[in-house]
Amino acid sequence: MRYYGAKTKLLPFIESIVKKTGVNGTSNFVDLFAGTSAVGRHFKQLGYTVISNDTLEFSYALAKTYIELNKEPDFKKLKAHLKIKNGNEKIFGYLNKLKFRQEGFMFENYSPNGGRQYFSDENALKIDTYRFLFEEWKEENKITELEYYYLITSLLRGVNLVSNVSGTYAAYLKTWDKRALNPLILEPVEIIQSNNKNKAFKRDANELIKEIHSDILYLDPPYNSRQYASNYFILELIAEGWFKSKPEIYGETGMRKYDHQKSKYCSKTTALNTLEDLILNASKSQYIVLSYNNEGVIPQTAIEKTLSRIGSVETFTENHKRYKSINQTVEDPQLTLEHLFLVQPKKTVNKTNNLTGKEWLQNSFSIWRDLGKTDEEKKLNHPAIYTVKLVSKLIDTFCKPNGGKILDPFAGSGTTLIAGLRKEKEVVGFDLNSDYKKLFIKRATNSYNIPLYGLEDKYVIGDSRLLSEKLEENSIDLCVTSPPYWDILNRQRTADMKKNINYSDSEEDLGNIQDYNEFVDSLKSVCSEVYKVMKPKGYYIINVMDLRKKDKFFPLHIDCSRIAQEVGFSFEDIIIWDRQPEYNNMRPLGYPFKFIVNKVHEYLLIFRKPEIK
Repeated sequence: MRYYGAKTKLLPFIESIVKKTGVNGTSNFVDLFAGTSAVGRHFKQLGYTVISNDTLEFSYALAKTYIELNKEPDFKKLKAHLKIKNGNEKIFGYLNKLKFRQEGFMFENYSPNGGRQYFSDENALKIDTYRFLFEEWKEENKITELEYYYLITSLLRGVNLVSNVSGTYAAYLKTWDKRALNPLILEPVEIIQSNNKNKAFKRDANELIKEIHSDILYLDPPYNSRQYASNYFILELIAEGWFKSKPEIYGETGMRKYDHQKSKYCSKTTALNTLEDLILNASKSQYIVLSYNNEGVIPQTAIEKTLSRIGSVETFTENHKRYKSINQTVEDPQLTLEHLFLVQPKKTVNKTNNLTGKEWLQNSFSIWRDLGKTDEEKKLNHPAIYTVKLVSKLIDTFCKPNGGKILDPFAGSGTTLIAGLRKEKEVVGFDLNSDYKKLFIKRATNSYNIPLYGLEDKYVIGDSRLLSEKLEENSIDLCVTSPPYWDILNRQRTADMKKNINYSDSEEDLGNIQDYNEFVDSLKSVCSEVYKVMKPKGYYIINVMDLRKKDKFFPLHIDCSRIAQEVGFSFEDIIIWDRQPEYNNMRPLGYPFKFIVNKVHEYLLIFRKPEIK
């Protein structure tokens, strides 16, 4: 079958890499991006138990036939209905000799009768007729599910030979290819005999990986911006049918809407994060083999870095001829490089963190102490800094040891970013004040010896209420932040007589909001944006303290707890950050007429984004 990205010619190369693992044919082989099932069929033939998956219906139909079927289907009920005995060849003889024609969606839209020429009128009528019959036989229980997909596969194979296209179905040829004028013929499909429980799925690969075990996990995700749902939409239409409702189509080619089938692996902005999510959930596999070429949207170095987060990586490369469309008369002299990445995951990759038992116990105590400012932090011209020691401890406790992306929506002087970079994490911060971005870069390079390269991109000047416009959804592993404590910085404190320091004059600055309830509502908007970009099971930790303004007490930690839960987070726990040693200039508040508590602690509110069920 003509299919962009098919690995038929690379099967010896792939097999040679799998053999290096020592995992033999009695084990299972998971193919999460099956396409035409070329790789799955090969390893089924070698004796592996194959689990196949793809999001497209036509790929699923092929896998149900090639992978899940272990012997020729019987067609007992259909043979009785058609009064046919013996082999399946007679069923195909019946279909190929059928004189009846059912006008349908293909004839109306994709033949000259419909103003397009993907198929001749006669072949389009045959496709409609066969699809009508197969659907009718299925609904009337004359064929089983696997027999139905076997017939669909035979039709797809036949259609592939008479399609008036250059290779993919994104457009039809303006002149007729001689093959397209041949009559559509249905033939039996060769089935690989097997006693194994092979299985086909039609699921999102990033979700299915969480539910299955694999000895060999083979990954062949889309490489480039070409969406398979659009390139093979005709095959998808034929596999899905049009019997419940007619698909909406548009344009010169009759393309159907496919937004619901777009792959994140085809976009430069989403591919790496999507692969990273898949790999981290694949770490229970015994071995992973990832196929990717040098023309893909993800650079080789980024792939190797991602894979190395879960284990040891070896890279193997082979020259490979470019995909050749039917109307190419000359071979493209330029070769592509097909990379196979072999990964052996570490057994500890799914640990919550790298803490020892002693450290785990110590960090589990509900009061944290001895996390005060360093000399560098004491000298900073920042009105409300929290410490690198604190954030480092939070990262050690709440972020997986292998990689991870950390967000601070109120980045300030960059404490969260610095702590994350020192832990070799990917980081991103947002703030309104460009002066503090400069301070972050100065701190990182001068005080912490962090290389300057790339720091500019890690600190975004912008409103945190618009996070999801800048960050991909479900891309953040941990968010640690200390939001503005309302307008506390704009007034002198009574407890230690510190002068007011205006953080910024921006109208978007939450610290400049006069009304407390309006301030909390704005903070909720930020929480909602954080929720969108957090990965399921990711932690969101807010450092806050309660406030007193004149005679009124404002329980900010309670309001933060409420709004975080309202946007969807689960409230996991509270840690008290004891800061009493840092408060050395306290006054007896209210003495001697009204007793008022001197607050020398802050709250670490721990939330988590629920896992998607």
